[in-house]
Amino acid sequence: MSFISTDQLPNRLAQRLDPVYLIAGEEPLLVEEALGALRERVRAAGFGEREVLSVEAGFDWSRLAGAAENLSLFAERRLIELRLPQGKPGQEGTRALQAFAKAPPADTVLVVICGRLDSRQRSAAWVKALAGAGVVAYAWPVRSEALPRWAAARLRQRGLTADPEALDLLAERGEGNLLALSQEIDKLALLAGGGHLDVATVRGAVGDSARFAIFDLPEAALAGGLARTARICRGLREEGEEPVLVLWALARELRVLAELQESARLRRSPDAVFGRHRTWRNRQGALWELARRAPAGAWVELARRTATADRVVKGAAAGRPWDELLQLSTDIARLAAAAGSDGKRP
Repeated sequence: MSFISTDQLPNRLAQRLDPVYLIAGEEPLLVEEALGALRERVRAAGFGEREVLSVEAGFDWSRLAGAAENLSLFAERRLIELRLPQGKPGQEGTRALQAFAKAPPADTVLVVICGRLDSRQRSAAWVKALAGAGVVAYAWPVRSEALPRWAAARLRQRGLTADPEALDLLAERGEGNLLALSQEIDKLALLAGGGHLDVATVRGAVGDSARFAIFDLPEAALAGGLARTARICRGLREEGEEPVLVLWALARELRVLAELQESARLRRSPDAVFGRHRTWRNRQGALWELARRAPAGAWVELARRTATADRVVKGAAAGRPWDELLQLSTDIARLAAAAGSDGKRP
């Protein structure tokens, strides 16, 4: 059973060609590039025909078996691309995919393509069946701290190097929008024609195409990044996000920290709090440290402030919703920085 990231797929393809692939993930650019690498590999292996099936409402799953059985008179090998936009094949689709994975035709490669799969979908029976017969390659999001390295690798592929400051600026202007960042790097390659990039060159050539998700704001605030927190808050406002949803994301984290701080005061284990809020294990240590290191009652006080912000957001109290959100999120960032959040993201 093989679960790998999409950046590991080229090495896997160089070693062998599997009969079944699932390429999925949260970065459309990386999904499409992985698919492109697979197409190139199967063409080199003599797969002369490609058939695309798109799963929509009313899709006839017998078409999958039919596509595998009905070979062209002029092609001995075939690539079947099955696009599954929702990542939910249903019972009939699950049976069809399991049947294919159990006995894949020797002259056919199947690749199933979809977007983000949550933890439950990744452990679904059809995913396990495909992984058992071949490879699941998942495009995980590129975290903000990894973006400069990602940009540097992308530049190297195009014969370019860059100052650390230039890489940081590239990452900042392309955060949350990997496709736009890739396009900006391609533009820089055309403009520079090889060589080394400094920050002035990048600043003059690259526009700000960063996009942010709602949960990027509490993540940045709890990491203690004041400037990044303010930038994300402004970005969310410009993108038209609903203030009530942004407040919900902040309040959710503050409730956890307030309860953790109370547990620390009473010398209780944090496990009950983490279990109640279903906190991911890889975030628990950092949150517990933030709760214990902050001044007594500090997280409780910020959690209480969300009630005031809620009234402003809903028009029940005077004030500007985004001003409230900016103040609250930057105060969270200041407290996290003062609490000694050693740069780890909760």
